[in-house]
Amino acid sequence: MNEARLWRYAELIVRKGANVQPGQRVVVSADIEIAYFARKVAESAYDAGAAHVYINWTDEATSRMAYLRATHEVLSSVDPWRVEYYKYYDAINACYIFLESDDPELLSDVDPERIKDASKATGTAFAEHDTNISGNHVRWTIAGVPSRAWAARIYPDLSEGRGVALLWKRILEVCRVDEDPLAAWETHDKTLKEKLEFLNTSEFTELHFKNSLGTDICVKLPSGHYWDGGSNIAKDGVPFFPNIPTEEVYTIPDSRSPHGRVVASMPLTYNGVTVEDFAFSFIKGDVFSYTASRNGETLLNLVRLDKGAKRLGEVALVPCTSPIARMKKVFKNSLFDENASCHFALGKAYPMIHGYDNLSEEELDELGVNDSITHIDFMFGTPDLHVTGTTASGREVPIFINGTWA
Repeated sequence: MNEARLWRYAELIVRKGANVQPGQRVVVSADIEIAYFARKVAESAYDAGAAHVYINWTDEATSRMAYLRATHEVLSSVDPWRVEYYKYYDAINACYIFLESDDPELLSDVDPERIKDASKATGTAFAEHDTNISGNHVRWTIAGVPSRAWAARIYPDLSEGRGVALLWKRILEVCRVDEDPLAAWETHDKTLKEKLEFLNTSEFTELHFKNSLGTDICVKLPSGHYWDGGSNIAKDGVPFFPNIPTEEVYTIPDSRSPHGRVVASMPLTYNGVTVEDFAFSFIKGDVFSYTASRNGETLLNLVRLDKGAKRLGEVALVPCTSPIARMKKVFKNSLFDENASCHFALGKAYPMIHGYDNLSEEELDELGVNDSITHIDFMFGTPDLHVTGTTASGREVPIFINGTWA
């Protein structure tokens, strides 16, 4: 790959994504296979004034070994030092950069029960840190970096080198790296903020989603909700972009309200397993049935994680004209696929209620704010999706017509 393009991408991640500030500590998570790019990110962070950059190295091969060989007791627990690690860095306002390069099928032949138990253990142990992330108490960003295994899943007919190179090309294109990336992201953010202005001033109380694939579902929105997207503002007042790329605007649903059926338009890759051709049916907010043509037991284990895992925690709108959607390529990675399609998330809700910090747990529950140890996006948008919003006065307003903004 052209080195200049990779350096521009690293700078985008550091200066727009996490928006590293002088004197700040930075925690980078990366697999050892992409060490060459993680070092570029670290150097870019130092150039931005970081006091120190810490890298959490992972290794998919040994992670897989643990799922296959570790005792159940070890797999379903988390060592206390790992929890204390994040407590310390959260307390000193470190920022986090997550470089995603996962093999979508890494755990495809692992016992689903072992995956479920490990997910439950990590979700419970890191609940406080996850709340700091989802609540923007700290700055964070997620960006994709090709690995050989990931590229092979998407381009199985290409040689290893060509597959990785093509995946790099696609990622850099949708992340606007071939332009002046810092300026391009400022312009992109303004466009998203225009959509937010429309949604927030409309104050919709309910959304109805319908398409020919079989989705027909109504979702209420809680009183005091707001929409967000593009750049966010952290607790320290510094803006940042949680996701690179990002094309979505999103809000919080009343988790008690969804009623109807939603049919996925893309596969779901969850914990190294890919679920295909699936659908959920909701009654009074809960998933009460599902179907899937492949790895349906993964869905069962997902909704069994805790009470909130079978309810919705996010509603997101993405037009079928987004740069990723126009590629017509399934990335088998939610960071990219969610930016090609309208989607819901099962599990924990982002705290998108005005005055959230001043509300008690009981008041949040009354508003239908979902809580869970997981948050998993799944895509259902199509080129013929219609989204209709209902206002407090009962007026119906078309939001999406044929998969894009009305």
